[in-house]
Amino acid sequence: MKKLLTISLLILLASCGGKESESTEQKNILENLTYSVDTVVVDPGEEIIDLSGGLRLSSLSDNKSKLYLFTQKEHQVAIVNLDQLKLEEFLPFEVEGPNGIGQYVGTMQKLDRERFLFSSFQTSGIYDRNGVKTEDLKLKPTDFEGIDLEGESPMNNNLTSSADGKLLFSLPGNFMEGSRDLAVLDLASRSGKIIDIPAMDKASEFRILLQSDKMMSIYIEEVRLQEIEGYLFINTSVTSDIYRYDYQRDSLQLITFPHQLVPSAKTGSIKNKVSSEDEWRSEMEKASSQIGFEKLLWDDNSQRFFRFGRKLLPKENEESPAKAEVYLFAYDAELKLIGEKFLEDIDLIPSSPFFKDGKLYSYVNVEDELGFAVFTFDF
Repeated sequence: MKKLLTISLLILLASCGGKESESTEQKNILENLTYSVDTVVVDPGEEIIDLSGGLRLSSLSDNKSKLYLFTQKEHQVAIVNLDQLKLEEFLPFEVEGPNGIGQYVGTMQKLDRERFLFSSFQTSGIYDRNGVKTEDLKLKPTDFEGIDLEGESPMNNNLTSSADGKLLFSLPGNFMEGSRDLAVLDLASRSGKIIDIPAMDKASEFRILLQSDKMMSIYIEEVRLQEIEGYLFINTSVTSDIYRYDYQRDSLQLITFPHQLVPSAKTGSIKNKVSSEDEWRSEMEKASSQIGFEKLLWDDNSQRFFRFGRKLLPKENEESPAKAEVYLFAYDAELKLIGEKFLEDIDLIPSSPFFKDGKLYSYVNVEDELGFAVFTFDF
């Protein structure tokens, strides 16, 4: 049995001269930020948690007491008790057949009553904790009244459920072109609508397609859907702009931010089609060396949003570890910018971060065991 590992580190960050928000007189709350970091490790008992995919396919319970981690190799969900830092059990799922979730799961979301939304290239559905598919989600455009999209491809890209389970959201569009729209689907009435989200189109400007006689690869900047506190948030790594969709009132709002430390978006032109790996690396560096915005993080304790930003630094050689300039941004409950900070002593974005009990948890692999770096902030 693994014992709790605790490593304490206190870091004092230098003050930054962030200007006040255009719409508030409140000072930069991150100006005098300090924090400490503890590292904790989950006790797996006699089991082994597959960490080959990190926490990419994971979801939290509403009270943040449990982490649900889907492991691709075993096709099972590991239930981790975050209060006691121990593995509780595994929930197995079938790959094929009437209850199959598909070979390669693209998204996983934990729903109420320990039900799960799985989406893959082959299939999408809602499953109970026993692995039984309780709802098959075909999601073809022709199956929903009000949806006018070309083709028969299912609308399962970034598939996300509303908190009440009445609506599904996705980002259909042309994958190769990088364009996306917001699909809002009502399962009960088999109706829906497509909403234009033009601020996210900027992500397609930084699409890079490598096509040669030997290989084909495509790089597309991420566009995300996040269901938080009864709202749907749409954001991308390319710009700080965020859409907030109040799906209960069918109201979409674009929110922009008066950042002082970083540009509000990536700029310049990228060659969208290249024919060699040298060109590929060159264009990738043009994009990755600019500011990139991470997903929103909601802290129940402070009733604030946070998110990280990063600019990747050039590598000395191919074997060198990735390093970045890292920034932290803070927003109030209405997404008003209230703080920003360059974290000069951090050179890598926290991995799969989330807030629990007012502290920021970040995934770390501790000798092939599931661990977390736990940040305690002092403003």
